[in-house]
Amino acid sequence: MIRRYIKDSILESLKHFPVILLTGARQVGKSTLAQTLIESPWNATYFTLDDRVTLDAALRDPDGFITSIPTPAVIDEVQRSPDLMRALKRVVDRDRKPGKYLLTGSANVMTLSTVSESLAGRVALHALYPFCWPEFLEKPLPTLLNDLFEVATAKELMKRLTKQPKKDYRAQLMERIRVGGYPPPALINSDRARGEWFSSYRQTYLERDLLNIRSIEHIPDFNRLLSLVAFRTGRLLNLSDLSRETGLPFTTLRRYMSLLEVTYQIFFLRPYFTHLGKRLVKTPKIYFNDTGMASYLTGADNWTGLENQGNVGFMVETWVASELIKLLPLLDPLSGLYFWRTQTGQEVDFLIERGGKLVAIEVKWAHRIEESEIRNLERCAEDLKEKLGLSVVLYGGTEIVPLSSRIVALPFPVFFGIEM
Repeated sequence: MIRRYIKDSILESLKHFPVILLTGARQVGKSTLAQTLIESPWNATYFTLDDRVTLDAALRDPDGFITSIPTPAVIDEVQRSPDLMRALKRVVDRDRKPGKYLLTGSANVMTLSTVSESLAGRVALHALYPFCWPEFLEKPLPTLLNDLFEVATAKELMKRLTKQPKKDYRAQLMERIRVGGYPPPALINSDRARGEWFSSYRQTYLERDLLNIRSIEHIPDFNRLLSLVAFRTGRLLNLSDLSRETGLPFTTLRRYMSLLEVTYQIFFLRPYFTHLGKRLVKTPKIYFNDTGMASYLTGADNWTGLENQGNVGFMVETWVASELIKLLPLLDPLSGLYFWRTQTGQEVDFLIERGGKLVAIEVKWAHRIEESEIRNLERCAEDLKEKLGLSVVLYGGTEIVPLSSRIVALPFPVFFGIEM
């Protein structure tokens, strides 16, 4: 079994908080992780609201259910009975002993005002995502993101780096991007079986998970929206276009987009700007959480399909965004992820903020680096001035190349701490 990076963080939280909430998309591995935690010295009892009898008991008498179960306890799929949160609040207020409850949910239940008010100050929050690349390969947690904030020049960074790739890794990385990180398809070797898994997941997501959270009036329209968003991953959010193509009014469209975000299918990346008067884009970019699911929804069952759609660059950028979303909270929970773009179209894919300092990352699938990409990083540095430290061009080549005193080109495996 592949050890999840987040396990140590959860074990640490169990020492300090009475309630730990672990959320993430369905089939991302929450129940499996909870079972491994039970087998640890924590030694808890497991309950799942996927079991009809257990769910009925929780819905019928939330207070009675909470007071009757032994602690420590795992309560899986807690979003199916939100009123349990109020019952937990009353129990925890009487006894704040740490490590009493681990809750898991396939939706971010803390976005519900009643839930967040009930557990405010009593809960440690963790999100589990699909496997990231080094995690899937069972490599140590990569720390280069920390190095980027600890050095001032490209020369200093190069002294800390792992060896350059000895072989072309692109075929392996193409497979990882196309398949994604959900554990079941990531561990399946059959393309046909993976396709069946994604098809089943989509159906279950539409017919069960969403309807358990909120009523969807137009399932076919929502289904179409899911595919349209997959085609737009890595692009600026344009609600007008989506409204026109789906025929959904803005109010319904915004609600549906919020549901996609709450259920961990998509996330939004906000632009970075120092003050509102700057002539910078203020529209967020939209990303699918998993490139395997996005590829399936766009009908790209191989890399050639992505190339024919003109989607390779956007899908690679989406993959890097999702890897950063997975890794940053583990390295520094206070890190922020943004992008930078001017109204004239100059753009840098990612800005990572930590303690008032910034690092820029530009993603390119190509073997070579164009002058325009370096100019965008230089223009970003001019705008952000002393806030911006190092800049990285993350690219599909095999050489570590200093492009200037503060810009360095890194192959994908080097960035993610993988020796090949």
